[in-house]
Amino acid sequence: MFVTAGDEGFSHQTSLPLMLVANSDPNWRERYWFSVQDIRNRSLILSGGFGKYPNKDVMEACAMLRHGDRQWNVRASRQLLPDPTAIAVGPFAVEVVEPFRHLRFRLAENASRVSFDLHWRADTPAMLEERHFEVNRARVTHDIVRYVQLGRIEGVIGIEDESFDLTLETGWAERDHSWGIRPMAPVPGDPPVASAEWNFLAFCPLQFPSFVLHIYLFEAQAGEPTHLSALVRRRDGRHGDDQVVVIDHDLEWDHSMPVRTLVGGRLILRFRSGRSLDIDLQALAPRVYLQGGGYGVDQGNWKGESHLEYEMWNLADLDRLRDYNRGASDHMVEARCEGETGYGVIEYIVRSGHRKYHRPGGSR
Repeated sequence: MFVTAGDEGFSHQTSLPLMLVANSDPNWRERYWFSVQDIRNRSLILSGGFGKYPNKDVMEACAMLRHGDRQWNVRASRQLLPDPTAIAVGPFAVEVVEPFRHLRFRLAENASRVSFDLHWRADTPAMLEERHFEVNRARVTHDIVRYVQLGRIEGVIGIEDESFDLTLETGWAERDHSWGIRPMAPVPGDPPVASAEWNFLAFCPLQFPSFVLHIYLFEAQAGEPTHLSALVRRRDGRHGDDQVVVIDHDLEWDHSMPVRTLVGGRLILRFRSGRSLDIDLQALAPRVYLQGGGYGVDQGNWKGESHLEYEMWNLADLDRLRDYNRGASDHMVEARCEGETGYGVIEYIVRSGHRKYHRPGGSR
């Protein structure tokens, strides 16, 4: 146990130095996630993240980049100590240039031949979700808080011998920062995973010219949420405190695909004041499968003092899609609401127990 530079400030919340968290659960983690879409060409999407696992002495990073029918995955891991505060893993790094206003995401040149140097900027405040707390079979499965922020990004993405320039007009982006307990994929010797009683998940940040919004919904059945957090922020400040209390959804799926694939549909946000907000969605081609970053299959596991791995997936090979979809995905969408056109991503999971979207013998 030792102190770090952060311990010089008045920011302690427990009787421990900042390198230690108050909970010894190995599933405790702190994560950054970000996603970038090229709204001009609509052929490229990049999602990535960083994870800190203080009770496992691990920090990791990943990037999943899709262009056309191919997805490139890069994953890195390092020993957390003796540098637990730097958000950097191998060729990956994040620099907080100005908190909540300007961040720099970098993947330096490396053997994967995927790289980026991107400056993210926001003009609306971060949206803090409700605390997500669930207990299942006498075990805490979720105890987490998260803020989500939407903005624009500029810089360069490199793929093999190509480079793609993004501007603040064409590079739309979302990010989140979360910390707490969430279930992870089990490893040999672990007890059975305590699974919460949800059958549908939707994580959806969207931005429009005059407002931004984010929804995070778990539900057992349509209209029966087990967790709901939704926020809308208008750029002029109107309706800033009107709470979303219900989210209705009517989504359409392409059942010809081997994995569940969104076509479009509608979200309806209902507020405590009685007003509502109707959002029409159209799914676009760019979609990254988060399993490429280890989501749902390999997160937070010790891989040594320094580790880097990568691969490229051919998504045109439909026979392999089930192998790539063991986790969720970030699917780019175009949205229309109140005469405005916006963009963002939606992550969705539908379990077989969800009656509204259940298709016997169909894809998940």
